[in-house]
Amino acid sequence: MKTFRCIFILMAMCTACQSNQKEEDVKKTTAVTKIVEGADGQKLDSILTPYLEKLRNLSDNNAGLAIGITKGDQIIYAHTFGYANIEANHKADFNTVFHIASVSKPFTAAAIVKLVQQGKLNLDDKLIAHIPDFKMKGEAYKDITIKHVLNHTSGIPRHVSANDWEHPKPLQANLQYVKNFELDFTPNTAFSYSNSAFDILGIVIENVSGVSFEDYITTHILQPAGMHQSTYIKPKDSLPATWAKPYSYGLQTQEWSPYPYAPNYYPSSGLQTTLLDMCTWGMLHAGKGTYNGKTIFDKNHFKLLTTPYYKTPWGDHIGLSWFLQSYLERPIIMHTGADTGFESIMYVYPNEEISIIVMANRDFSRTGRIINAASEVLFDSVPKNYNLSARYKFTEAYKKHGIDKAKETWERMQKDTTDIYFVNNDDILTTGAVLENGNYWKETQDILTYYLTLNKKSTYAWRLLGNAYLHQKDTLKAVECYEQTLAINPNYEKGKAALAALKNK
Repeated sequence: MKTFRCIFILMAMCTACQSNQKEEDVKKTTAVTKIVEGADGQKLDSILTPYLEKLRNLSDNNAGLAIGITKGDQIIYAHTFGYANIEANHKADFNTVFHIASVSKPFTAAAIVKLVQQGKLNLDDKLIAHIPDFKMKGEAYKDITIKHVLNHTSGIPRHVSANDWEHPKPLQANLQYVKNFELDFTPNTAFSYSNSAFDILGIVIENVSGVSFEDYITTHILQPAGMHQSTYIKPKDSLPATWAKPYSYGLQTQEWSPYPYAPNYYPSSGLQTTLLDMCTWGMLHAGKGTYNGKTIFDKNHFKLLTTPYYKTPWGDHIGLSWFLQSYLERPIIMHTGADTGFESIMYVYPNEEISIIVMANRDFSRTGRIINAASEVLFDSVPKNYNLSARYKFTEAYKKHGIDKAKETWERMQKDTTDIYFVNNDDILTTGAVLENGNYWKETQDILTYYLTLNKKSTYAWRLLGNAYLHQKDTLKAVECYEQTLAINPNYEKGKAALAALKNK
C-alpha cells in the first residue's frame, strides 16, 4: 500500500519522521499546523477535516482547536485550527499551550502510581497517614484512602471552594477549605466526582516525595516521557506568547476573564500542554506505560490505572481517574475537561493502540462530538450529523436587527423540530452571562431582560442584569434587580453583597 505523507506549515516546509530526533525537530519548528501520515491519516484528512471546518463555521468559532490521533508509536493525524490569540492574530499551532482542565487528573493519578512503583505508598493507605493535618467534620474522613480519591468514592464534596482564579492560593490552602465540611457519604459507598478531593491528593504527593507537586510530576512523568512543553507554572501577571487565551461566546467569540489558573487547583485541573505532548501521552497509554522505548510504568503498575474499581451512575466503570467506557462497541479509557474558556477530551482505544486528543480554547467547541467523529472515521463509520444550539441564530438576528428580531427568531425555532438547531432557554442566560463578563452592558441588559421572561426565578440572571444597570448608571433599577434575587432566595449571598456594596458607596 502506498504511504501518503504530508506536513503543512505556515512559514516553512519540514519533514517529520517518527524517530526521536525528527519528532524533536517538529516540536522546535514554529507554526506547524498539520501532520497527515499514511492511509489512515489521509482518510482522516479527507473526511474529518472538512467536517470540523463546517462545524466551526456553523458555530461561529474562530478560536483555537487542536486534534491529534496516534496509532502505535506514530502520529497519523494532527491538526490545529483557528487562533490561539485572536486579538494578536496568532494562529494555533503545534507550539500552542492549552489549559486542559480536568484532563489533568490522570497525570495526578500517574504520579500516585509512580510513587507506588517506587515503594513509597500504597493505594489503600489512608489520607491521614500521609497528611496528619487533614481534618473534616465528623469521623468518617479518617477512613478515606488514596484509592477512594482516585476513583471518586471518597465522599469529599465536589467543590469545597469556589473556582477562585482571581485570588490564587497555594496547594496547602485546600486543607483549610475542607476542614469545615462533612463528607457527602461514607467512603466507598457511592460515586461522586470531586475536584476538591483530587486537590488534596496533591498534598499527599508533596508529603511523600519531599518535593513540590509540580516538580514531582515534571521530574518523574513529563520529562521521562519527553513532554517538555507541558507545565503547571504560569507567570503571575502575564500570559506567555505561546499560550492560548480563553474565549467564550456571547454575540461572537470573545475573551473570557480571568484565565483559569491557581496552584491550589493544580492536581484537579492545572496542567498546560501542547498537542504533540498530548500525543506522546496518548501513545504512552496505548503502549501500556511504554512509548518509543521509554518505559514510564511497568505493565503491572500501568494496569492499576485502568483496572475497573467502581461502577459509575451511568453504567460504566472508573479506574484511577480514568473513565472506562466504550464507543462503537470498542473499549476506551477516557477523560474530559472544561473550565470556562477551555475544553479538552481524550480517548485511548487500548485494543487498537489508538489515542485521540482534542483541545480547544473556547467554550461550546463541541469537543465531544469532534472526538466521536474522529473515532467514526477511523473505524469506517459515517460521521454522525451534529446539531447546534439555536443561540447562533439568535445572536445572528440580534446583531443584524436587534432584540425584537432575535426574540422572534428564538420563538420560531422553539417550534421547528426539522433543522439541526436545538433550543434550550438557558443558552440565552449563558449568552447574557458571557456578555456581562466582557462588559457589554447594553447587550447584557437586552438579552437577560428577555431571558427573565422565560425564567423569572433565576437569581443569577437578576444579579447580572443588576450589574448591567449599575454600570449604565441606573442605580435604582440595579437595586430592584438585586432585591429581586433576595425575594427569590433570602439567603442568596451574592445578592446581599451587591446591595451592601451599594449602601457603602
